[in-house]
Amino acid sequence: MIRIKDLAFEYFERDDEGNLTEMINAIRGIHFDVKKGDFVAVAGKNGSGKSTFAKILNRLLVPIEGTVVIGGLDAFDEENTMPIRRKVGMVFQNPDDQLLGSIVAEDIAFGAENLGVPSEELWKRVETAAANAGLTVAVDRRINELSGGERQKVAIAGVLAMQPECIVLDEATSMLDPKSRHEVLATIKELNEKLGITVIMITHIMEELLLADRIYVMYKGKLVMQGTKDVIFGAEDKLLEYGLECPQIVKIAKEMNERQMIRTSALYSVENLAKRIFFEHKESFYPNVTVEHIELPKDKINPVNAILFDQVSFSYGNKAILKNVSLSIKKGEYVVVMGKTGSGKSTLLQLIPALLKPNSGTVYVDGRDVFDRATDKQKLHTKVGYVFQYPEQQLFAKNVYEDVVFGPRNVGISEVEAEKRAYESIELVGLSQDVYDLPLNKLSGGERRRVALAGVLAMKPDYLILDEPLAGLDPEGRREMLQIIDLLHREAGITIVMVSHDAESAWQYADRVIYIEEGTIKKCGRPDYVFYEMRNERELLPVIMQLLIRLRELGLPVTPAPLQLDGIREIERCL
Repeated sequence: MIRIKDLAFEYFERDDEGNLTEMINAIRGIHFDVKKGDFVAVAGKNGSGKSTFAKILNRLLVPIEGTVVIGGLDAFDEENTMPIRRKVGMVFQNPDDQLLGSIVAEDIAFGAENLGVPSEELWKRVETAAANAGLTVAVDRRINELSGGERQKVAIAGVLAMQPECIVLDEATSMLDPKSRHEVLATIKELNEKLGITVIMITHIMEELLLADRIYVMYKGKLVMQGTKDVIFGAEDKLLEYGLECPQIVKIAKEMNERQMIRTSALYSVENLAKRIFFEHKESFYPNVTVEHIELPKDKINPVNAILFDQVSFSYGNKAILKNVSLSIKKGEYVVVMGKTGSGKSTLLQLIPALLKPNSGTVYVDGRDVFDRATDKQKLHTKVGYVFQYPEQQLFAKNVYEDVVFGPRNVGISEVEAEKRAYESIELVGLSQDVYDLPLNKLSGGERRRVALAGVLAMKPDYLILDEPLAGLDPEGRREMLQIIDLLHREAGITIVMVSHDAESAWQYADRVIYIEEGTIKKCGRPDYVFYEMRNERELLPVIMQLLIRLRELGLPVTPAPLQLDGIREIERCL
């Protein structure tokens, strides 16, 4: 399907007069072969060249040298542009980069329609593609009414409707919730196995690599590792060196093998690991161990030092997003808000600093109604810092320093104090002094997210609202961001309210998890209790919790909740 040899690509940057100012070697010396029907993953940290490589596969970019043959067509020949794009469908990380229609059905149909698919067949394809992409919204919905994850499903459906021979997924699931990600990837895997569609998945979500037949690792524009799962995950030190890590289930299996709890570490699913433990330790399992119900404990909260929602409802037009929500978050907490794409998480957060106004009910911050006429909005926005899901939504200045210092300058503090706060905040989020004068368009996605966070921290907020700060970050960037947020919580005493799909980090860091479903609070409490009560939705849980619950179902008397500081030790205790 794809044959690449000695591939090289460079980015050229020019000034306003057209003079060359910088040349960036994005890709150098890549050899890459994929057969028809293969399922291949290309992993790498942010900035490793993955997206550039993906665009070459779809002839959105043309390399400067090398051999690139796609479906038997020479990619250097301009006449092959459209034939290659018929063979290779591409789904981008940000759905807004490829959505054109105003209505869901129109957008899904767009690509297939431009390939000349007859009308009768076209609408059958739209319905099938929407179902295969896990899209649950009506096809007559407007695109601008959809959440980010729902828009991504529309983008995936649009590619599926074109029925390409090969699908390239460029971080296509990074903005989806775990359940949606699981559904989409299961669909892609099924298309690969049943229809023989070649899949090339560009990703830094390590769990996604478990689906691939072969894995390639990129680093600084080069392919530095390739092989099967056994080969790649067997070289964990190298993965760490390249800014990646083994999937959580692989780490657990390795540690169990090192503790001599099981005889192999080559296990890549919770079910297979649970069965291995069962077959090697049958004498430790009992037939009558049940999974019991556990009541969630409730805390008393002082409303003068808290965020309170009192019977809050919110709608976009006729669509109810939040339904009679009552909720409290006390000062000093670390709270993670979870839920499926489109469940109302971002809307909930935007009500706190009065970015949105509820249709009914009241939102209080430290005992004051945020929409009361007597409420000082400037003080409210100083007290409540908000970092958007897409950092470019709040970055606007000519360089990093000017963007970070903007907030403090505009709340009446001295220039000296504003500069001090800016420098301290930039340092706090882990950016070097070299970035102060850099234009914002020179930064990576992860760096822009840190600048947005620094700009909010410079205001010295009591409450920090973060809308999916981990989305799109590679494992190294994710670890660093979590460490920064944890430091702000523990040492600076800032209350953290964070939307996230990452159950592992919620399990590790959060005091409380709030799970939203269809605009209502489904569960709220300590992470271990919440996850345990949601055990029937396994893909939403941390991997160690999935394993503990499955082993208990098989008859091992482990205690999945209350919180086990070391789940592996808990399993070892029972064997």
